[in-house]
Amino acid sequence: MGNGKELPELTFVQRLILASAGGNMDGARQIIALDNECAHIARQAREPMMAQIRLAWWRDGLASEEALPAHRSPQMDALRALDQFGDIRPALIAIIDGWEEMILWNGDQPEAMLEIYASGRGGGFFSALRPDYAGDAALEGAIWSMWDLAGHLGDAELSAAAIAYGRQLLMKKPAMPGGLPRMLAMLSGAARHDVKRGAAMPMQLTPQLYIRLLRLQIFGR
Repeated sequence: MGNGKELPELTFVQRLILASAGGNMDGARQIIALDNECAHIARQAREPMMAQIRLAWWRDGLASEEALPAHRSPQMDALRALDQFGDIRPALIAIIDGWEEMILWNGDQPEAMLEIYASGRGGGFFSALRPDYAGDAALEGAIWSMWDLAGHLGDAELSAAAIAYGRQLLMKKPAMPGGLPRMLAMLSGAARHDVKRGAAMPMQLTPQLYIRLLRLQIFGR
């Protein structure tokens, strides 16, 4: 049921932020790979129930107190072996829950779906990367997830709704919190810059985004 490859392919942006992860690089790489795997399942979802079964395999494997033979894969084993696995387990499961909410969405009330998706996938992703910054990470991750999702959707109406909800989240804290770890600051800063302007994440890495990420990598803002 698990991915036969050890790790799904990383994007250029993901590789760039990993360069700022410091001693947390291996753990961050595994967490990013889990999110990528969920995204891959969502993209391939022709039948929501089958996608839900695949996500449940990951959820059950992470939730189990002991590694079960039916839930073994190189990626699952690597996640469970992380030093802070016990602390970040709820955040990892939240990532899966967020993706599941989108996959099972029936087309009604997109705002409700996006709220659950953002807090689960985005908040869980940032909180898993740095559980010591969980308070700020949850909101910043939710904003980032709306920017990222909007840039990958073929549905223009849903993409616009994601950006609109991202702008609502920005109003809770108009300025990016100081002191965020570099890899979170890079994603948060890039997302905030575009969401404020009503723009989604570019489908391809642009010179403007690259320069912005480098600036955030160097200065943290």
